[in-house]
Amino acid sequence: MLKLYGFHTSHYFNMVKLALLEKGFEFEEVHSYPSREPLFLTMSPMGEVPFLEAREGYISNVPVIMEFLEEIIPEVPLLPEDVFERAKVRELMSILLQHIEQPVSRLLDHADSGGTPDQAQVDQVAVEVEQGLDALSRLARFDPYLCGEDFSYADVIAYHSLDLVNSTMKKFGPWTVIDDMAGLADWRNTVATRPIVHQMDNTLISEQDTFSADS
Repeated sequence: MLKLYGFHTSHYFNMVKLALLEKGFEFEEVHSYPSREPLFLTMSPMGEVPFLEAREGYISNVPVIMEFLEEIIPEVPLLPEDVFERAKVRELMSILLQHIEQPVSRLLDHADSGGTPDQAQVDQVAVEVEQGLDALSRLARFDPYLCGEDFSYADVIAYHSLDLVNSTMKKFGPWTVIDDMAGLADWRNTVATRPIVHQMDNTLISEQDTFSADS
């Protein structure tokens, strides 16, 4: 059985978890946080979560894990069969992770602690994120999913990253770019009504409430 290491409030963890559930894998969740301990680094070379334990060993990095899952169960695809369409899904995945989410990650420590970063840093991140979102709006089809009729890894990543990006940017000033994107709200509602996504959302809300009560 596969084992997924990470923690439930991590959107990266939930991306991989959703992919596993959508593809029908049986797996065990192992609560784990990033670490630089030598033993941990033998499992996740960068000391990051999530990572996956398979029979053969360990795999880290969200897109790499997703590709691995696709190879194991191609019968339940989250990548299109057509080679060009597969490339377009990967293109959107790259834009979401590298050009929308990664810039915002520079502000997350400030957002979580209630601190205020340098305004020049916020402005630079906003420029980078808006460029990434512009690229997303040019590529997305919203028909009804980002890359067409079929739910894909691009939808998995976007569903768990765009809310984080939106909420983080709004903590540092007026921000309506994501809210104003044509087609995005309907797309999100479509994804949210998928049975597995709906169940995951309810579970995550319950876990967050429990965490808040215990804090």
